[in-house]
Amino acid sequence: MDTTDRAVELRYGAARRDAWEVLRWRALRTPAGRRELLLWLAALPAVPVALIAAQHGRAADPAGLAVAGGVGTALGAVWHCLDLRRRARRMHRWAAEHPEYTFVVTALGTQNHRPDGTAVAYKWDKYRGWAETRGLFVLVFLDGDLGWLPKRAAAAPGDLDRIRSFFDRNLTRIG
Repeated sequence: MDTTDRAVELRYGAARRDAWEVLRWRALRTPAGRRELLLWLAALPAVPVALIAAQHGRAADPAGLAVAGGVGTALGAVWHCLDLRRRARRMHRWAAEHPEYTFVVTALGTQNHRPDGTAVAYKWDKYRGWAETRGLFVLVFLDGDLGWLPKRAAAAPGDLDRIRSFFDRNLTRIG
């Protein structure tokens, strides 16, 4: 029997850095995340420029408009980071309700077991695809929701290769 067909079981606790990493990945790699990033870094900074231009018309100083656009972009970047941090804290608070998770990857799909005895199982057809970051495997559901599996949960380096093998056989790699 091929060893890649055996289930891979991983145990991990929720970490705030995982939620931050998955949201950062979403912002850079998904259409919805890029739209939000565009809103924060392009549309929002255009507001002060438009206000100054509307107020001064043709007499608006180009240097003043450039400064307003730069300040708007900087504020947009700060607000975007603060928004990601707030959402990461909320996601971590939700995930940290259970101190440890057991995540099982099989030929049929995934299962996430919680210490309270509850479990959630998803067949591969519930996912749109998967991606890999430095510290996580990111699972993208058909409805756009995200799930993540920390690589630090692997007991052996071979487990990571087996998980990649399951994902590659059953899902589309994103990004």
